[in-house]
Amino acid sequence: AVCVSALAMESAFSRKEVKAALVAASAVASLAVLQRVLRRRLPHSFALERVVRPCVLRAKPYSFPPRFGQAGSPVLLDANENPHGPPINDNPSIQGLGLERYPDPAQAELKQELAKLRGCQPEQIVVGVGSDEIIDLLIRITCTPGKDCIMVCSPTYAMYSTFAAVNDVKTVDVPLTGNGDFQLRPEAIKASLTRDVKLIFLCSPGNPTGQLLRRSDVQQILDLATNSLVVVDEAYIDFSLDDPASTCMSWVAEKRYPNLVISQTLSKAWGLAGARIGIAFAPQEVVAVVDRVKAPFNLSILAEDVAIRSLKKAEVVRERVREVLCERERVERALKSPPLLGKSGVQVVHKSDANFLLVKMANAKEVCTEIAALSNVMLRYRGAMLHCDNCVRISIGTRQENDAFLHALGTVLGRKGPGS
Repeated sequence: AVCVSALAMESAFSRKEVKAALVAASAVASLAVLQRVLRRRLPHSFALERVVRPCVLRAKPYSFPPRFGQAGSPVLLDANENPHGPPINDNPSIQGLGLERYPDPAQAELKQELAKLRGCQPEQIVVGVGSDEIIDLLIRITCTPGKDCIMVCSPTYAMYSTFAAVNDVKTVDVPLTGNGDFQLRPEAIKASLTRDVKLIFLCSPGNPTGQLLRRSDVQQILDLATNSLVVVDEAYIDFSLDDPASTCMSWVAEKRYPNLVISQTLSKAWGLAGARIGIAFAPQEVVAVVDRVKAPFNLSILAEDVAIRSLKKAEVVRERVREVLCERERVERALKSPPLLGKSGVQVVHKSDANFLLVKMANAKEVCTEIAALSNVMLRYRGAMLHCDNCVRISIGTRQENDAFLHALGTVLGRKGPGS
């Protein structure tokens, strides 16, 4: 292309001018090649200040009213609140909560309970309005709009890429293995890593796959990602905690990896989806950066109160998880048995480490629509996602809800009975 341009230029410019232009073009091309090489050359070790955006490092944290950290019961005239409280203050369910006051920005009591549950330090915890707030914060903290990237491994949780797009951040996708295996491909991830990839999202157990990622693969990614934070999304981890190797939490407690962030939630096993409580477990240095930029009173007193009281009932949650797992096994057996199993019905029930099943069936989208119309049972069609052709994600409900689904599926497929 340069030679053709030079020939075209000869009629208008002298040979000396053409030669100078070619030298300049060659220098520009060489610089572009050098820049690409440098982007691909990763640092030897991880350094947080290299990953966090300079503007975030320069940002001054919010200055809280002086009441926080004060002993005793001071007169509170420092935050422009209404001391008379809400008009429903006579409601027994909210009496004594102090809703007329701003919540504790440090969320100290909640973090103590979470630290006790997960075996880490309160200083290693960030609490967000659902995991979504944490995902969005991490992207805004690390990724320069129009320049940096996140990495995901499809099929996976869609909000990683959605928040990236809203922040003008590109997504690099290194898909999981196919054939129902749904595992990481470390060599492919290594080949796709550049200095511009600031966050790597790994979902374990996966959504919609339902399967745990191999910890050895996650370790390999952590070692490779010397210019990225690696976020292991463990939203469904409570459904597989009987396996000690299922969670990466011990790595946070042991401070093994400076680039590891674990995201969890109280929306799944803990039954608090409506309270919107997400948690990040990370090195103290990462927590300090997130705390610097997150909203000062992001979690409401109501949400914090219900979370603290729930965390004191861990044994109840474990028992309910066992019930869900028993139901999951029962539903799986029904789906894998005649009359539901067959070429024109259920074809594959994927292994699950979560509270749902990913199921491949004939005409899956139409089946979801017909089941909803027939029995008002709502399923999630996932057939548009990679490796999920004709797949439906089926949440495990109560025994009665699961029977309603199995009966409706049998009816839609032209068969009888609940299949159990």
